[in-house]
Amino acid sequence: MKTTTLGYDGKGQYPIKSIKEIDSLNINFDNEYILEKLVKLKKEISVIITRFSNNKYEIFEPIENFHKDQILRHSKIPAEISEKIFEQSKEWAISIAEELKYIGTLCVEFFIDRNDNLYVNEIAPRVHNSGHLTINAYNVSQFENHLRAVCSLEQIPLKKISNAEMINLIGNQIIPYRNNPKINDNQFLFDYLKKDIKEKRKMGHLTTLK
Repeated sequence: MKTTTLGYDGKGQYPIKSIKEIDSLNINFDNEYILEKLVKLKKEISVIITRFSNNKYEIFEPIENFHKDQILRHSKIPAEISEKIFEQSKEWAISIAEELKYIGTLCVEFFIDRNDNLYVNEIAPRVHNSGHLTINAYNVSQFENHLRAVCSLEQIPLKKISNAEMINLIGNQIIPYRNNPKINDNQFLFDYLKKDIKEKRKMGHLTTLK
């Protein structure tokens, strides 16, 4: 069960194995919730697409995501998925952007179950954490594409530069990089310059080109 609004990084989500557990979860039923069947999850991917006002698209290849404690820890391309899932996820992302008549960058998160079935998990009408690796792995990032779309600027065809892995720096993980920001030539450090370091707060990310 999860809240209909303001739910992210595990906030507002309640795994329920039996009806007997509900009283012990301290759920505020003044809020609205969605009750969903638990998916036997194999992995999660995200597809980031930019739709322009001329009904044309730029779409990044599916990104494979890895979570810990319901927080995105790292993402990578290429995703280890079948060709069927590769194409189907992109087709669904296009259909969603088209149906919404969306202009700009949109992320669609997908679950893949153990039988290789695809489910839409979340639609994020914005640039997305998993897409931060596009800054270095492509000639045009998700951020630049978004600005180009909403400002009616020239559409530049996407070109992948490199495979990549992005690691979120959570809480105290940012400290070693602030004290000694020495990284390899194929790595790119982004410090979000947040003053307060909190346990589960995303403080920055590190992208490594492969």
